[in-house]
Amino acid sequence: MDFVCARCGTRNTRQFQDGKFKPPDKCDGDGCSGKRFEACRSEAVCVDWQKIRLQEVIGSDKQSSGQVPRTVEVELTDDLVGSCVVGDVVTVFAAVKHLAAGEGLALSEQPE
Repeated sequence: MDFVCARCGTRNTRQFQDGKFKPPDKCDGDGCSGKRFEACRSEAVCVDWQKIRLQEVIGSDKQSSGQVPRTVEVELTDDLVGSCVVGDVVTVFAAVKHLAAGEGLALSEQPE
């Protein structure tokens, strides 16, 4: 997404990793120290995505012993969005991407 500096008019392009919106801290223009920006929302590209939580299927022997099933969050994009609903048994082949913990983030799988 592009941001236009309110001081000099320079376009500052930013990529949003993991969908986190963060405007520029300072202007990239030569000699400009502007810190106010106007977002060019009409040029933004939106991506269809969905976050689901997978839970392992455990056998009756482990279930009776009180073992809690492990879970992992998965981000679906493009044609995979809406491809499964609660209760579906699915198999996922993906690249694992570790996100910084601390802000409620955990392991995430997302095709690259």
